This record gives sequence, structure tokens and C-alpha cells, in this order.
Amino acid sequence: MEELAVEVSFGSESNKDVYKNTNYPQGRIYLTQHFLVFGDVFDRRNCLFTLHLSTVKKVERLPTSLYGFALALTTHSKIYIKLYLVGLRSDSERFSSVLKSALKNNLANVKNLAPFIQSCYSEYLLAKNKVSGEKISEIPPGGLGILFKFPGNPKELRDRSKMKLWFDLFRIDGRNLSLIKTPMFYKLVRVGLPNRLRGEIWELCCGSMYMRVDNRTEYTNLLEANKDKTSLAIDEISKDLNRSLPEYAAYQDPQGIERLRRVLTAYSWKNPEIGYCQAMNIVVAALLIYMSEEQAYWCLNVLCDRIVPGYYSKTMYGTLLDQRVFESLVAQTMPMLWTHINKFDIQLSVISLPWFLSLYLTSMPLVFAFRILDVFFLQGPKTLFQVALAVLKLNGEQLLQAEDDGTFISILKTYFQTLDQSAHPSSSNPKYAQVTRFQELLVTAFKEFSVIGDDVIEKHRTKHRDSIFQNISTFVKRTELRNLPRTSNFSQDDLSLLYDRFYSIVQSQIAVGGGSLFMDFLAFTTFMTQICDWVEEHPGKDICDKQEKFLKRLFDQWNDDKLGELSLAQLLVGLNNMVEPDLLSSISNFFSLYSVDDNVDREGILTISEDLLYITYPWKEGLLLDSLTESAIENAIADKIYKQQQEKGNSEDEAIPIPTSIDIDKKRIESMQLERYLSAASTFIQRAFEYAQPVEEEPLLKELSVDNTISHNAALNPKTPVVLNLPTFRMVILADETYELFFNKTLRKSIHIDKPVENNTETMRNLRDMFDGLLADGREVAKKVRRRMDSAAHQGPHGDNGSVKSSKSAKTQDEDEERDDDFGVIDIDENDKDLLLGAEAQVLVDPTNNQHANKKQIESFHKAEREASNNTKTAHDTNLIEFET
Repeated sequence: MEELAVEVSFGSESNKDVYKNTNYPQGRIYLTQHFLVFGDVFDRRNCLFTLHLSTVKKVERLPTSLYGFALALTTHSKIYIKLYLVGLRSDSERFSSVLKSALKNNLANVKNLAPFIQSCYSEYLLAKNKVSGEKISEIPPGGLGILFKFPGNPKELRDRSKMKLWFDLFRIDGRNLSLIKTPMFYKLVRVGLPNRLRGEIWELCCGSMYMRVDNRTEYTNLLEANKDKTSLAIDEISKDLNRSLPEYAAYQDPQGIERLRRVLTAYSWKNPEIGYCQAMNIVVAALLIYMSEEQAYWCLNVLCDRIVPGYYSKTMYGTLLDQRVFESLVAQTMPMLWTHINKFDIQLSVISLPWFLSLYLTSMPLVFAFRILDVFFLQGPKTLFQVALAVLKLNGEQLLQAEDDGTFISILKTYFQTLDQSAHPSSSNPKYAQVTRFQELLVTAFKEFSVIGDDVIEKHRTKHRDSIFQNISTFVKRTELRNLPRTSNFSQDDLSLLYDRFYSIVQSQIAVGGGSLFMDFLAFTTFMTQICDWVEEHPGKDICDKQEKFLKRLFDQWNDDKLGELSLAQLLVGLNNMVEPDLLSSISNFFSLYSVDDNVDREGILTISEDLLYITYPWKEGLLLDSLTESAIENAIADKIYKQQQEKGNSEDEAIPIPTSIDIDKKRIESMQLERYLSAASTFIQRAFEYAQPVEEEPLLKELSVDNTISHNAALNPKTPVVLNLPTFRMVILADETYELFFNKTLRKSIHIDKPVENNTETMRNLRDMFDGLLADGREVAKKVRRRMDSAAHQGPHGDNGSVKSSKSAKTQDEDEERDDDFGVIDIDENDKDLLLGAEAQVLVDPTNNQHANKKQIESFHKAEREASNNTKTAHDTNLIEFET
């Protein structure tokens, strides 16, 4: 983009010196690929234009004595523009060269200019009056108002007089793609647009006209490409079609309804992230009264993307943010009214939300709402705030008498319905008595509240944006979690963490109106890497293929709709099955990954064996410890400490000191765990085939006395097809202590659901770290040492059998004690029971302590109640956004 300081003069081509003796507007000119843009540096309303380069018919260099460089442009609308380039001559030369290249590049677009201006009523108006050289024989396609009449009385609205003023402006300042906006342009917009020109001026003010000229076939192509397709947005559109401005005749007619359907449908395909949202049908219905379908389509794009972003989205974050801004402005400009609103807890944002969301189209009669839209498209969203503040200001005295929401709403509803009545009916001055309430509203909004500009609004938006986004994010999160399938193995905190992790990985923007996002396989791998001990981000070559195959199996199994992406609900259901605490259910869930018709064939058995080897590799390699190994370590430490205690002759009642470090035979422990897991894998595949059933089972004892060839299980024959069913698979797993423990506890503990999203620490720890951790928390070791000392004291120096050692080894005996809760009820000595429950029993029995506890509870309750009372407004503000959404 090129930029240069210039001074400008312009006039009709027939009178090129019309502004010869006037002060030239000064500003900066910008050259882009398709446009030439100028704005007055002091006041843009003095002179502003955006010329599409295809409208420039001629460029010539002018001789000048005052300026070193000057260019003259002639447009297709016969407007003559002089550009006096200010600055270094080299900059002016470069600008001219770039302009020349841009004009050449736009020659291909010139052929599209004629068909486009045929669609502009301004060009038709001048052609019919023989001012334009264009040959336009037919009236350009317009809005539904041509067929069903425009709202309001044309005579009362002085439509013909307004059209004459616009006709004169078009002759002098150009029109459509080459119009120069002068102070007269802004005045004519403010006094109200003529019906026939309203659609064109709207799209010119908001800029959608420039998008329409560069994308002339997009609207029709969208409809054609998605013909007969269905979507959730289309279903929602169909429900709202008959509720769109029902007071206007066109929307009780199939023609008007079908136009509305096509525009909304095209936009839903254009922007599937938004699709269709609340109140969008109201706005488009209003646009179609004055615009063709294509005009309305592009105007809707600009409205949603640039003018009021976030108003029409899944979360309506833009509207909710502006409601908070509006409340701030009310507090700032009308403090007495704001104090009254807070005093009676009147929900102002709930009242004003429809004003902003429907652009006043559902709040006041259409003929007045369209006047508001005239200014809205001219100066942007600040119009909504200025009008809303003026409404409250003009009704301030009555509103101060309202003490509830219903009365507040009733006052404003009555006001909107009487906008055509005199604002001062009892005035003795006839001219003053003729001023209507609507005229008074416009004067108050755009004079008294003219200080509420874009910079003020943006300042307030910046102040409240974070809190609004946080409230919306919290609401959306809570809503989605509430609608998830039941996952009994996750707490609410777990679900919250999983939700955050899911959307952080797929880079969701839930607070700004994004739609539902899904997780592809790459994102799923990242997710599992963060929470599973047996999934690595950069695995070695021998692990990489096995990891990808197993994760792909999980991904495909959990993706029950087979669309190639996982939703949050599908992911949570799958994880819920993996962390199932019930042993038999956990085994069944794993078996279902491989089973077809409740059976696994020979190839499937081999695959299960390989996958079990993969997911147990952290324990097989000694990177992690299972509970059997941890118990062995604790037993070894306890034995060593017990031996030290015996050598020192310490009594049983003394505290047991836990040393900060003890040498552990690392290699021996690693090899023991490795041998167990290798043995488990070998035993699994051997027993799986041993107990598998042939596909066509034959009687193994058939004529055994005669035919000696059938002397073993046919399933062991590699050539015999076999299947493994769930009961047999369970039996094989439960027959091995290591795999039974894996499905009962180890697998579940290896999936860290509660790991914070921000935590980037490695889940894999080295063996020494785990030993130090076991020593740091010496409670379990101390219990084991105490058991040994108690056992020695009860048995005497020689034990029950006269020997120092028990009939069982210390390790075996301790393992039996650890498994008592699995096989029976542990007997508790009454003395130990009283010792454990003594403190609690005293509180439960002693009435003095009870009264004291109750008093404390009551005092705590009253304190909380006072705090809640003091924070009522804070809680109200926090919940307000959720209620509105």
C-alpha cells in the first residue's frame, strides 16, 4: 500500500475550475491493489472518498507553479479530481508509477463495471434524466418494498424532495463506486434517506458495495454449490422465517420468505463457524425491504465481521460486552438514574439487549427504526449507544418512579409506541409543538451525546472485555459439561481439567463465538502424551510404530460415528472406560478394542500381546514402578531399618527414625520387574492359545481308542483357526499376578486425569527419584517396621515354632497383610479402635463441645451471610452475563 500527503480539489468534468478559489482539503491518500482512498486530515466529513480503480477513466499530469507535482483523475461519473502531491519529488514520482501499474492491473475489472452500475439506482436515476451516459433501460433490482410498498407514508416522509437533493449531489460529487463524501452527504443521510436509494446508500456507507463489485458471483455460486444440502443452521433458519418482522406484508408471503431464506442460507454456508444466530433473521428481513438479495448478503457479511463483531455469534459476546459498556456509560452520564437502577435491582442490560441485538427494529415502529439504521450505517455502532442513552435521558423522570423491571419496561415500551406524537404538545410556540418525540430523540442522541465517540466506547470495551470473556467462557464450559454423557469415573474437577486440555490442544476460541471443534488424530496423540505415562512425545524407533498403532486403535474405537474426528464427549467416554476401577469391567473394555462379534481371532490374540508389551514398557524398562515393586522396596527398607533397630537395642515404644537415604540394589529391582512383565507377556500368549477355542470345535475324544492322532488341543495347532472369547480372556489375565494388577490398578494410575493443563513437567521419573520419594514419605515404611517389631514381641525370641524366623518369609507375610482388604474383613482390636476414635468420640458425646461447635457454625453462617450481603452487586454482575446468554 502506497501513502502520500496531498491536497484535493474536485468538481464536475464540465466545470473543472468550480473549486478554483476555495481552500483545498488536505489529507493523506492511500493506494491499494483495487482502491484509491482519501480522507481529510482535519475532519473526514469535509472530504472523504474511496474510488474503485476500475472507475478511473483517465489520469493526466498537470503543470503547476505552486506544487511540484499534480495529477488529474476523471471518473466514469464525470467527476474531475485534482491531486496536488505534497512532499519529495521522488516520492511523488514513485506514487505516480505505482498508480499507473495498479490501473493497468485493474483493466480486467473494467469490463465488470458496466454490469455492476446497472444494478445501482443512482445510475438509473441520472440516466433517466439524461445526466449519465449509461444506457439503463430497466429499473435495477431492488428490495421487497418495490412489490409490497415501503413502510411509512412517502408524502409525510417527503420522499420526492429527498430524492431531488440526492440527484443534485450525484451530479456534483459522483455516485456509487466513485462518490465523494462531503458535508452535504452526511446532512442528507441524517435527514433520512429516500426509499429507493436507502439500500444503495446503506451498502455504500458500510462498504459492502466494494465487496459486491469484487465478488459478483459469490452469492449465486454459494446457493448453487450447496443446493439440497442440509445443516443445523438451515433447520434453525426454517423455524424463524415466519417470525421475522411479521408486521410487514412481505413476510406473510412466500416470495418474501424465500428471499429471506436464501440470504440466511448463503451466509450460513459462507461462515459455518457462525451459521445462523439469534436476531439475524430480523436484521436481514429489514435489509431485504430496501436491498436485493445479493446486496443484503454482502451487507450482512460486513455487519457481522466488522461493524458489530460478536453480536451474531454462538455466545453473543459482542452484544454482552456492549451491554456492560452501556451500563458504564449510564453510570457516567446519568449517575442519579444509575443509583436508582441499582437500588431496585432493575436489570438494565436485559431491557437494552434487544435494542442492540435487533438494531432497534423490534423496539420501535419500522419507519423510525430505519432512520436509526441510516445513521448507524453511516457512523457505526456508537449510534446504538447514543440513541439508548437518549432514550433513558428523555424518560428519566418517569423511570425514577419505577421500582421494578415491569414498570421500567412498560414506560419505555409506551415511549417507543408514541414516537410520532408531539414532544411538547402544550407549548404555545407552534413550531416547537410540531417537534415529534422522534425528532427530539435524534437531537438528544446526536447532539447531547455526540461526545460518546468510538474512542470512548473502545476504552470501555477494553476495560470490560476480559471479565466478559471470562464469564462467557465459564458459562459455555459449564453448559457443555452439563450436557456431556455420564462419566462416573470422573469428578467435576476432572471434567473441568479435561475440558480445558481438550480445547487448549485444538486451539479453541470458545469465548469469541467459535463453533464445535473436534480433535483429529494428531491432536489426540498430543492429548494422550500429556496425560499417559506410556505415550511419549518423541518415542524411540522401536516404540514409535507400536505407539501409533495402539493410539490409532483407541482413536477409531472411541470415534463411534467414524467421521475421523473426536468430539469432547467421545473422548471423555473413551477415557472413562480406560480408568474404570472395576477389575472385570476394565478387562472387558480392553478386550472390546479387538473383538469382533465378541471374539478375537488368532491374529487378534497376537495383536493384543504386542499391545500389552507396548503399554507396559515403562514398567518393563524400569521407568515406572508398579505396586508390587514398591511393596518389595518398602519391605527391603523395612528389613534393613528393623535390623538396625535390633542391633541398637531400641525399645518398641520409641519412635522409628527414617533415614534420608538407603542404598538400594537398583539393577536387581529393575531385573525383577522386567522378568515379571516378560514372563507375563510370555504366559499370556501361551495360555491364550492354550485355552482358545477352534472356530469349528471338534470332539477331542472322538474314537480316542482307535484314532490316536487327536491327542492334544486343536487350538494349539497353528493351522487351526481359533477364537478367544471374553470369559477366556478374563481367565488368562486373572491367572497372572502382574497383568491382574495392571488392569486393576497400574493402568488407571498411569493416566493422570488430574494433571493441571499448565503443568509441563515430565510424567516419566527416573528410578532414583521414586526411591527418594518413598523415603521422604516414610509412613508406609514405618508401619512395616512397626509390624515386624510387634510380631517379634508377640512371638518371643524364638517365635511360635521355636525358631527366630516365622514359617513364612517376611515378604510373603507382608503381602498377605496388604491383601487382607481384598479377601475379607480386617479384625480390629477394641483397644486400638478406642485409641483411633477417641478424639472424635469425645466431640460427639460431650454436650459442651457440641454446643461450642454449634455456636461456631452459627457464627460462621452469619459471617458468610454478611459477606454475601455485602457482595450482592458483585454476585449480581457475575451472574448477569450467564442469565443473558
